[in-house]
Amino acid sequence: MFSCRAAWQRCGPVARRAAYRLPRDVVQRRPMSSLPGGSGENIVYTLLCGGAFVGAVSYAYNTVTSDSARFNNRVAQINARPKTEWVPKPWPPKSRDEEEV
Repeated sequence: MFSCRAAWQRCGPVARRAAYRLPRDVVQRRPMSSLPGGSGENIVYTLLCGGAFVGAVSYAYNTVTSDSARFNNRVAQINARPKTEWVPKPWPPKSRDEEEV
């Protein structure tokens, strides 16, 4: 315990000073771009992302509108299937010995 306290008293101030200086000395500032609003790459990224978004929305819209007839036919087929009445299992459940007999 004493050795930990002695080490903290000796190294603590040095560590605190180093921690306060670290962000100002080591981390470099980002250089400012010569173009207003950022670099030209941002425009390319914006166009790519915007194009992908427009493509995804148009694909989804076309899929939903063109598949409506198929959807209606599928729902009609599901509703036309014969339905069996649900019967609950008897309670309490039978043991295996009783089922074999």
